[in-house]
Amino acid sequence: MGEVEIVESGSLDTLTAGWENYGERTRIMLFGARADRHALRNHGRVVAIEESAVSVFYRPREERAEMTELGIDHSSASFQFVDVAMADLGRWMQPLIGQGWKRGEVEIVAANGASFDSENWTCFHHPTMILPSEIPLKESPALINRKAFVTHPGPILDSVSDSDMDAIVASMTNDIAASVVEESPEEMGPSTVVEDVIEEQSEPIPLIEEEIPPVVEQKEESPLEAELRQVISLLVAGGQEMGDIMEHPQFIEVSERASAAGVDVWGMFVRLSDDS
Repeated sequence: MGEVEIVESGSLDTLTAGWENYGERTRIMLFGARADRHALRNHGRVVAIEESAVSVFYRPREERAEMTELGIDHSSASFQFVDVAMADLGRWMQPLIGQGWKRGEVEIVAANGASFDSENWTCFHHPTMILPSEIPLKESPALINRKAFVTHPGPILDSVSDSDMDAIVASMTNDIAASVVEESPEEMGPSTVVEDVIEEQSEPIPLIEEEIPPVVEQKEESPLEAELRQVISLLVAGGQEMGDIMEHPQFIEVSERASAAGVDVWGMFVRLSDDS
């Protein structure tokens, strides 16, 4: 699972500068209940992402009167803005969608006295929260400078375990080989036992090698294939029917790029349809 680092002051723009060079990223808003704030702060600890993600909370102050006029109860709401790798979006949202969170669109507009262009944000909201059509803020979400929560991918335990096991097997083999060389001719009897031990140690090796190919195949999946898979999974989890997904703008956008790169979009779509 992820490891969460708390940065006392930072914005989405400053903390993720240059990250787009390592893969496509996206930004979403999470409109939750105030009671969920603690869980959302630590959300990165319960998801297994492959790239770092950043989230920033915003607590309205000067905009409260405007929000009240729009029917937004700021005292019971939580406003969180997240920058996450596109390939990790499904992983990030899966637990929340499982809790009933819904996907929508919201327009972030400049509150009285503020000046920035209106922005359209994809927004996931708690089932008890009614998503407004617009939310007035004093500054653009990308520039909000507050305490930030940076989620880093956790350690890959499987690779460490395999490495340690290889070292143990190599060490045992060297010790056994050394003991055979040091034995005298009169002690050849026990050497038969040593050979049996070597054979027993060699038996697990083919089994380990047989288990490696599936893991390698998963790692060889291209970034576009992973992104396409995540988009389809996210749309399905969000309540979209498989027949409607192919007409969804998010699917169309990624499928066009995937097709241009030679990805078998239709084949992947059919396989995921069968799995669902």
